[in-house]
Amino acid sequence: MRIAVLGTGIMGAPMARNLASAGHEVRAWNRTAAKAEGLGASVAGTPREAVEGAEVVITMLADGPTVAAVMDDVTLPDGVVWWQASTIGVEWPAKFAPHVDGPVMGTRKPAEDGKLTVLASGPGRERLGEVFAPVSAKVIDLGDEIGAGQRMKLVGNAWVLGLVEALAETIALAEQLDVDPRAFLSMIEGGLMDTPYARLKGEPMIAREFPPSFPLVLAAKDAGLISDAAPDLPLPRLIRQQMLKVVEAGYGDEDLSATIRALWQEPS
Repeated sequence: MRIAVLGTGIMGAPMARNLASAGHEVRAWNRTAAKAEGLGASVAGTPREAVEGAEVVITMLADGPTVAAVMDDVTLPDGVVWWQASTIGVEWPAKFAPHVDGPVMGTRKPAEDGKLTVLASGPGRERLGEVFAPVSAKVIDLGDEIGAGQRMKLVGNAWVLGLVEALAETIALAEQLDVDPRAFLSMIEGGLMDTPYARLKGEPMIAREFPPSFPLVLAAKDAGLISDAAPDLPLPRLIRQQMLKVVEAGYGDEDLSATIRALWQEPS
């Protein structure tokens, strides 16, 4: 199948690589062209060039305005399926119809391993089985309504962001009380309070090393999308405020676990 991938950052690059490895004919475009190289795909100079002759177009970009800007100069012929995989919130999907609204759950490692979860909604999704297969471990079919995928993604991200922020505050509290935070992780290990994410994100917080799996600037953006969708919920708004403190300090490209920087008395 001929596939155009628009956006080859942390998520789009491994998706393009896995699609090419599965035997698809992939053409990739990225604003920084070097990030589209070495993926087993041909590199296009413009989005219009990338989608020429494609049967499927995938957008994996930062947000709704970026998707709109990239697709503004693109005309998709009848029969081409557009899989919009970016997380864009509840307002943008209607502006992009018709398309398959299919944001993904997962970060760098699941993307590299082809183990993402696709939250698929909208007409045409039934044609994407062989496209979903190389990049995902699970596809959740959310029906024909465009936007159902985005709503589920915000629900999933509310859980993830709340968990990470609570973990950051727990580790910061342990350090302030002169308790070894690794002893906390050992205390909950194997019990009902345990979660693999506690170790996955807790260890970088303790080590003060934040290689990006999901950049903090995008996590803050998603917290804002959740807050916009449900303004009566206080936690997403507070999480966004905490994360933006760190983004504005110049650490937005670090992993979302770097949100703990906002809690350090002397951030470093």
